[in-house]
Amino acid sequence: MSARQLAKLIALVTVTFSICISLLWISDGSASPIFEEILSTFNVIATLLATLSVVMFNYIENISKDLGEIRKDVKRTEFCVVIDALSSLKREILLNGGLIVTLLILEKTIKGLSLYLFSYIPEGKLALFLYFILSLRFSFFCVSVFAASIQLKGFITAIEYRDIFLKNRK
Repeated sequence: MSARQLAKLIALVTVTFSICISLLWISDGSASPIFEEILSTFNVIATLLATLSVVMFNYIENISKDLGEIRKDVKRTEFCVVIDALSSLKREILLNGGLIVTLLILEKTIKGLSLYLFSYIPEGKLALFLYFILSLRFSFFCVSVFAASIQLKGFITAIEYRDIFLKNRK
């Protein structure tokens, strides 16, 4: 992950956290069931996206293998550019899949930790603590949705590569 991608992730966590905690504060917590319901889908979405990552990786791997057929028909530099682009795409897919699983684990850890710490928080600060925890969990969910959108964009790129290959096949 590059510094630019890390900065985007931190910015996304910060923005979504700020929006969520603001909405919870303004609504005096009445918006929390909405966020909890959205978070209840996190397990399913993360599982689906992790599985989809494996499928996309295999799809791109098959494209790379198919390119071996035209290796002699194109310039070496052009062939290397395409192979490098596909390798980069495979790397990105694996990183995004890992990120989504990591965010799910973090979200569940924070939820468990909050349940443990719940009884130790003073009465006056309990609402703010709950808003903080829920906002952090929701920001992790939003980052995973963002990673999924990048994943799908990569898949569309792979499909375009495949189409170009099939059109130029002899």
